[in-house]
Amino acid sequence: MRIRVLPVLVLIAVTFASCDDEIFGPRSLEGTWRVTEESEAFGSQTFLVGIDYYPGDDSRIIIGNFSNLDLRAEVIADVVGLSLTIEHQTVQSRGGTFRVSGSGAATSNMRRINWNYRVDGEDYTAVFNKQ
Repeated sequence: MRIRVLPVLVLIAVTFASCDDEIFGPRSLEGTWRVTEESEAFGSQTFLVGIDYYPGDDSRIIIGNFSNLDLRAEVIADVVGLSLTIEHQTVQSRGGTFRVSGSGAATSNMRRINWNYRVDGEDYTAVFNKQ
């Protein structure tokens, strides 16, 4: 009896351990990201942003230095599956006050996000790559 139970228990343990590596969510987005951003008015620029989870709400993230406005310019995004949404919000930075909104799509491994957003009426596309 013991011989039959042990292989089953080992198989169950391995199955659950391997599943943990495949579970991604907003906390998987935490960290430093290299951004390549483009707009018609300002051309292309590359910079870093920081992403942190929103305290008390696992379905939201905070993006610091959004659109390279400044380190204090934080934008809140909602995360549902691989989709990210930036609802209309006002962001304060050293350069002034900016209206921001947009949407993004993360890859299945949560290491890249493709964005389309607006900052003060100007359209941007950006790719975030996790460092």
